[in-house]
Amino acid sequence: MKAMLIGAAILFFLFIFFVSNYGETRITDGAINNIVIGDSKQQVYQKLPLFLSMYKGRGDKIFVRIKASESNMTELATKPGYSIFVEPQFHDVGEEEFIQKDRWIFYINANSLDLIELKFESGKLKEVYRSKRLLELP
Repeated sequence: MKAMLIGAAILFFLFIFFVSNYGETRITDGAINNIVIGDSKQQVYQKLPLFLSMYKGRGDKIFVRIKASESNMTELATKPGYSIFVEPQFHDVGEEEFIQKDRWIFYINANSLDLIELKFESGKLKEVYRSKRLLELP
């Protein structure tokens, strides 16, 4: 009987752990963590450090994926064409590169199963998508 209770407790805690570390959220209206759906790309970029800090736990880091090119391959120590994760600092010199894209994806701890995606349409924030998974499900 005691072994069954311990087994049930372990299963219960595993279930709670899995549920708390899995989920998808789409925000298409309102505000979330200091940004508002409808904000311009410039407004969102300026708020990114605070916005992303709300998703980080202690010791977590935010990364973006970039493709190595001929011009940056020596600094990145990889061949052109390979995609790598880098930790952005969101200085004003990077704003123009972000603003050219309508889809911004940020990876927590360089994990492609734990990401935040911002989608823009006509220069305005349209959607905030959050995906958090422990493992890839079929």
